[in-house]
Amino acid sequence: MKHILIILAISVTAFAGSDQLLKSGLIHPDIIQQIKPELQLTADQESKMSAIISEARSQGEPVEKTAKEQQQALQTMLRQPETTADAASAQLAKVLESEATVKQLQLRTLITLRDVLTPEQQRKAQTLSVPKVAAKSELEAQVMAKASKLRAVVDSLGEKPTEAMTQRGAEIEDLMKSGDLKAAEAALDKLIADTGLNEPEEKSEAPDFSKYEPGNTDLETLKQRLEDVKADAQSVISIPLMRQFLKAKEALETAKAAEDVAAIGRILTWAEGVLAESK
Repeated sequence: MKHILIILAISVTAFAGSDQLLKSGLIHPDIIQQIKPELQLTADQESKMSAIISEARSQGEPVEKTAKEQQQALQTMLRQPETTADAASAQLAKVLESEATVKQLQLRTLITLRDVLTPEQQRKAQTLSVPKVAAKSELEAQVMAKASKLRAVVDSLGEKPTEAMTQRGAEIEDLMKSGDLKAAEAALDKLIADTGLNEPEEKSEAPDFSKYEPGNTDLETLKQRLEDVKADAQSVISIPLMRQFLKAKEALETAKAAEDVAAIGRILTWAEGVLAESK
């Protein structure tokens, strides 16, 4: 199971916290949407704002992707004991450069949106948005705290996300970007429940592989079975099961070193069974 899990690289699209945006005279798009009736936006203003946000999303996707890739590259380097300080520093510079590009785009977008409003609308938006920003900040903090807790457990596994986890994380991130924090929190709560994050540690105990039949141990068949298990394991979300797979991986490496095809077959039989049950 070459790399197991997510989270959420949940990223909030504001260039700073909502309270800082308010103090600087900038209003986040989702706040504008919430107070739109009070602002009495004209059709032309709404059309311009829609175009600005659409363009920002179009430009933002590639730069955010680059930023994430640079962050992941740095994390990978830091896990490698041979990485030098100079190499890590050079990669950190790339991370900061990519993040700066994202923030520049976000800043330009927020200023452009602000300038669509009349001075009177801007003043009204600042006044009306105070309680909404406070509520948004509190909910945002709750979501990020939950995400951080899950991320810490995932990071402790030392493996990448499965495809299933990555997809769930991306869906939550999209909800965050759209400003639907309530839906994002609900989706995150569901993900946490599905991962079994709070289940007792004993559920992660290594299985007794000797209880399982080896199945077909023909060399080519074993290779195919292993590839099938790796592919099917991408659907795993349960953290206790991930821990078991990591222990199975260690046992598999030991069996391969000993050229014990029967032991390899038993481990694969276990994996095939639990993956079938988890579907």
